[in-house]
Amino acid sequence: MPDLRRLLAPRSIAVVGGAPAERVVRQCLKLGFEGPIWPVHPTRAHLAGVPCVPSLDDLPDVPDAVFLGVNRHATVQSMRTISRLGAGGAVCYGSGFAETGDGDLQTELLEAAGDVPFFGPNCYGFVNTFDRVALWPDEHGMGRHERGAAIVSQSGNVAVNLTFQQRGLRLGSMITVGNQASLGTEDAIAALLDDPRITSIGLFLEAVRDAQQFAVVALRARERGIPLVALQTGRSEAGALIANSHTGSMAGRAAAYDALFERYGVATVRTPAELLETLKLLDSGGPLRGRRVVSLSCSGGEASLVADRSEATALEFAPFTADQTAAIEATLTELVSVSNPFDYHTFMWGDRAAMAATFTAVMDGPQDATMLVLDAPPAEDNDPSSWYVAADALADAARATGNRGVVVASLAECINAPFRAHIAEEGLTPLLGLSEALTALDAAATVGRRVSATPHAPVHAHGATRLIDEAAAKQRLATLGVPVPAGRVVQAADVLDVAAAIGYPITLKALGHAHKSEAGAVRVGLRDEASLADALRAMPATDAGFLVESTVTDVVAEVLVTVRRDAPVGWLVTLGHGGVMTELWSDVTNLLAPVTASEVKAALLRLRSAPLLTGFRGRPPADIDALADLVVRLTDAVVGTDVVEVELNPVLVGTSGATAVDALLIVEE
Repeated sequence: MPDLRRLLAPRSIAVVGGAPAERVVRQCLKLGFEGPIWPVHPTRAHLAGVPCVPSLDDLPDVPDAVFLGVNRHATVQSMRTISRLGAGGAVCYGSGFAETGDGDLQTELLEAAGDVPFFGPNCYGFVNTFDRVALWPDEHGMGRHERGAAIVSQSGNVAVNLTFQQRGLRLGSMITVGNQASLGTEDAIAALLDDPRITSIGLFLEAVRDAQQFAVVALRARERGIPLVALQTGRSEAGALIANSHTGSMAGRAAAYDALFERYGVATVRTPAELLETLKLLDSGGPLRGRRVVSLSCSGGEASLVADRSEATALEFAPFTADQTAAIEATLTELVSVSNPFDYHTFMWGDRAAMAATFTAVMDGPQDATMLVLDAPPAEDNDPSSWYVAADALADAARATGNRGVVVASLAECINAPFRAHIAEEGLTPLLGLSEALTALDAAATVGRRVSATPHAPVHAHGATRLIDEAAAKQRLATLGVPVPAGRVVQAADVLDVAAAIGYPITLKALGHAHKSEAGAVRVGLRDEASLADALRAMPATDAGFLVESTVTDVVAEVLVTVRRDAPVGWLVTLGHGGVMTELWSDVTNLLAPVTASEVKAALLRLRSAPLLTGFRGRPPADIDALADLVVRLTDAVVGTDVVEVELNPVLVGTSGATAVDALLIVEE
């Protein structure tokens, strides 16, 4: 990883260009940058009141950081000069490089830079309020902080929007990476991890540039106790690589990224508001110890909303124990019933001591966080004093128990700036928006939890592909140690003789069809010669022959198992509900290779259809160990080979053993 200290915390700055460069000067002055700022312009005497020099060669000293706010060709020329001078780094604001298809010019820029690291091109630069510097050619809403969160964004405009947040987040650093010709998201994260003032890091990603490098910095972040939170865009199904497979339409590019983030303990969110609220919660207390949450509100409607909205999370709203229930009831009237989420009613509203007594009894439990739903009147002509009392009572309870409390507005506008500041001063975290708050709590409870120290396997994009027929695919699988049914490929005239040799019941398949069930090209469980002959006559015509196989009769569940290349991330292992209803159920979970048997079993148990494997309604449990062994064998065998995708659907899992009875194999030419 390059050393970015001179670039991100410079002692001197040069800015090249006109209006964008002048805005950079203004932003640095506004933040109180104490080092020299050297504007470079061939004709102007001043930029924002600071004297100019006519060229980079006229600088009085070598700058630590340079902002290049000129057109794309002048950017390349200027980069050659600052590389010769030995500048510490640069921001390339200009566009018209690889994002518009001009990869040659971007390569020329990279060559011109030599050893000088730079963000961009097509990049907004960065704001670092800790060191009072902003190589940022626009407005931003960030204040000066001594500690706080950081965000790395691949989008300049989204980054600008995020700096305008009015949610009370201490946002101390914003870095945009643009085209990532030199420095990428991973380099920015690595640099931030070396700064002890950073408490948490948010990511706005379209794609990772180097998944292996991302894994390295994610593991470093966990080691240093700095949580990472990712908002990844472009999650549509259109990113699926393989249209012939069932999983192609279900996985898409989002699945690989989710598996990447999960493997390395990166929390994920879906909206900018969720990203900001999560960073705020992590900044003001770090990750939660676990998923157990208690909700307090003075309304049954609010309690119901909490219960409903939390179903989309992994948060646990466990009932109070008998002893804790008794302790809480001792602070209440007999008209209040105790549950979680807890509606404490309004009998004590405005009485700080009474509320603190109840809240203390509630917070004196095993939960990892206690949330108080509290929407206060925000207008200047309102009197919010009694709402302040409720927040203060929660703060009293948090201090008495040493446990973590958050105040949650169901509507973001109902905790205004003064109330937000008061809540924070009391040692609580104000969270804005019920859905955003629950997402933040969920993310804070999961970030950094399940982390694999084993690097995932690298992958490269494939070229031209070809489809291997099922019989040949199964022969290859058998050599890899993957159980498949005994069978042979024959022409129609030999089907009956081969079936007699294999033994009934028989499964008959007409080859040459990617999805045989839809084509009527498969019949399972044929028990005698007559039924086999009838099935053969009804099969669609084929020049590829017929696959005659023994039928697996020990069947508890049907499972989908797929291993596929998903560049640039890795080899994606997909497990799910199998059979002809696979796409209808869309019940899948994903891992990145390599995988262990324990990881596979844990993933299988996350499926909605997991009860089918563990013994549903009196049925026997499936041999999950055999299934996990099959998945591990398959994954280890195909990763790094010519395989582009292998899909086993279904794998029939019985009380003893697991067998791949259908296989789709796509390889690279």
